[in-house]
Amino acid sequence: MKIRLAKTAGFCMGVRRAVEAVLDLQRSSPPLPIVTYGPLIHNPQTLQLLESRGIKRVDSLDEIRHGTVVIRAHGISPQERRVLQEKDVRIIDATCPRVARVQAVIRKHAAQGDFCVIVGDEDHPEVRGLIGFASAGGLAVSDPGMNGILETIPRDRGVCVVAQTTQEIRIFDAAVEALNRRCPDLHVYNTICDSTRKRQAEVNRLAAQSEMIVVVGGKGSGNTKRLVQVAEAHGVRALHVETDEEIDPSALSGIQTVSITAGASTPNWQILRVIDRLKEIGRSSYGSPFKVLRRIADVGVMTYCLAALGGGGLTAACLVLQGRPPDWLPLAVTMLFVFSMHLLNRIQDRSGAVRFNTPEIAAFYARHRGFLAALGALSSVAAVILSFVMGRYSGFLVTAMVVTGLFYTAPLIPSSTPRGTGWRSLKDLPGSKTPLVAAGWGVAASILPVISSDTAIQVPGLAVTFLFAAGMVFWRTALSDLLDIQGDRIVGRETIPILIGVRKTGRLLSALLVALALMLIVCAQAGWITSVGYVLVLNTVVFGAFFVIYRRRHILDRLSFEGMIDGNLILAGLLGILYGMA
Repeated sequence: MKIRLAKTAGFCMGVRRAVEAVLDLQRSSPPLPIVTYGPLIHNPQTLQLLESRGIKRVDSLDEIRHGTVVIRAHGISPQERRVLQEKDVRIIDATCPRVARVQAVIRKHAAQGDFCVIVGDEDHPEVRGLIGFASAGGLAVSDPGMNGILETIPRDRGVCVVAQTTQEIRIFDAAVEALNRRCPDLHVYNTICDSTRKRQAEVNRLAAQSEMIVVVGGKGSGNTKRLVQVAEAHGVRALHVETDEEIDPSALSGIQTVSITAGASTPNWQILRVIDRLKEIGRSSYGSPFKVLRRIADVGVMTYCLAALGGGGLTAACLVLQGRPPDWLPLAVTMLFVFSMHLLNRIQDRSGAVRFNTPEIAAFYARHRGFLAALGALSSVAAVILSFVMGRYSGFLVTAMVVTGLFYTAPLIPSSTPRGTGWRSLKDLPGSKTPLVAAGWGVAASILPVISSDTAIQVPGLAVTFLFAAGMVFWRTALSDLLDIQGDRIVGRETIPILIGVRKTGRLLSALLVALALMLIVCAQAGWITSVGYVLVLNTVVFGAFFVIYRRRHILDRLSFEGMIDGNLILAGLLGILYGMA
């Protein structure tokens, strides 16, 4: 079964902004309790998560007396805002900027005495809030064929018509056409947001390429239901689900091509679980050889076997950069170190972020936790033993690195101690994960292989190889953090993208690749490293291509994408080995 994922699936800008505002709010220690006035967004699973973090929903202004109040993404009326302002509360406005723009348009025309028509569902919270701005009169129209309602619109003054931001384009156009025939002084504002337009347009395209469209999102979400209607209007079977558990394999019987889209309030982890479920159903139709090979590849990524091979590849590249032969022993030590540290830290990590970032991996570790823990421990011991075979200094260095790695997720401050420090383990230090992982790999790949060598160490070359290895791993880990940003926010993990933002992280990663490429070229020209440095520029170009893929589309198969990223590190080793043999 072929699966396509809509590029526009998932949180829109306004929803993402609202959810991030609430999650970030907790870090600033605001007045308690924290409540949202009405559901923040239309997604039950997200609301349950917020409630589990102590962020409750209230539906009446009378329930609010103190603490912090978050205005929902759909916005509220001016009258409700005034009531809130009179209370002893801190107000956080999470109104979507697109909705705020519609409010401004209505306010402007109401001040001029114009009547306002909102093309939208009158019971939707966004529309109820917008009506509050129509001080000169207004109404909501959900069906342009409701002539009785249109007859009540005055003809002797200006009429402003706007759209609910998630309205279907076809309905808005029909309403404008009907109003044009009645109202001589009509001011039309197509306020359907770009996200809604793009989603509906993409469903139109996918309908021509698919036998079924699965729409993921809350059953009470208006924009999600409209995506279903758009698909059905093309005669395509549409399946609207909130969770992966609602997908019945029999509903996909005989289906060869299925597309997935999602409403503006649907979080990534729900989409990922639906993808995993569809992949599971699709695999059942493949022959055994394909299933076995694909499962082996997936397990290799999930257990960090491929990452370990990437560590070995970086080690080989660093040795050749320094003019040394790629000996098997340092490669084996680095691979065992990378494998064991990532595996054990994944097992020890209790934050739960993996449940939201990669549900398939979370399920795998839940099933095989004991075996993987034993395998990780044995690999650590093997790395230490082999490092002492390399030499005394190498042995002490690997021992120190293993101990440090094991303590990364271990609680250093007892849970009974008041949390005045804000962190209990090294992983709780804001932004610590990416630089620490990069430093660990960099030391293992560049310094460890030469520290016990009888050959004199060339400091400039050693420094360049360390920066190359650490920089490549920093890029790899930071891109993974970008992919995981939604789940990391939910569990309160402060990675670099969360601390400095997605755009700045993107600029940082682009600048890093340019810097690494220039460093390799300049240092090879200066003779600090061998001329294989020119060849390894190819690896920075490959990472650049992966970044373009990340920026331009959703990653449908996360495991395959991560496997390709680690494959680039393996490629660096192969290029180095081939150069050494030439």
